[in-house]
Amino acid sequence: MNYLIELTAHTMRGWLPSPWLEVLLGLTSVVCGAILGAERERHEKPAGLRTLILVCLGSTVFTIISFVFTSNSGDSGRVAAQIVTGIGFLGAGAILHSHKGVSGMTTAATIWVTAAIGITVGAGYALAGLGTSLLVRIVLVAVLKWEIHHLGGIQSVGIELAFDPDHGKTRIRMERLREEFRVTGQASSYEKLPDGIVRAHLDLRLPRRHLREFLDELASLPGVHSIHERE
Repeated sequence: MNYLIELTAHTMRGWLPSPWLEVLLGLTSVVCGAILGAERERHEKPAGLRTLILVCLGSTVFTIISFVFTSNSGDSGRVAAQIVTGIGFLGAGAILHSHKGVSGMTTAATIWVTAAIGITVGAGYALAGLGTSLLVRIVLVAVLKWEIHHLGGIQSVGIELAFDPDHGKTRIRMERLREEFRVTGQASSYEKLPDGIVRAHLDLRLPRRHLREFLDELASLPGVHSIHERE
């Protein structure tokens, strides 16, 4: 165990000559970015697989180049500081503000920590970067499941919904919203009224703490005329 900790904390600089060291660090950063990006991509977040790979790789390249500036006339620490500043603007772009609240904070935090992992790898701590990537992935996946089951649980709800099909567009919007809130369940019935409006009875299951937010978002969808929660 102590050997593993020592190996993880040991920099790879000095182990390999250039340019093989830089190639290995670059490939490692791509793997680290992919570990986190795959999870975000699976949930269709704004910063997905390609974005986080590029964030991690870019941070690694900047860090590698910063070692060239380590001299009497340069400070490599300034490069790392600028990475942190620059990544803040990218993370802010993933945060969405609306009258309903703020969303995208987890994605923005993932971008931020991905840049930190890229800096770590660029400094030569490849194993530490890989280990941190796996740890963050565990936080994103396992902690989410723990939150759902231990901080409110799952609630079943029945709703009656009236909406304009709009050539199938409304159903697509509804399905995307269900995926975003991890809603399971199915429609017990669909009924098309004479005026073209569709009345649906849905039996759904979702995390209790997201129930009101989901219903609010569902009611705000274009084409939705009315929504009632069934007793």
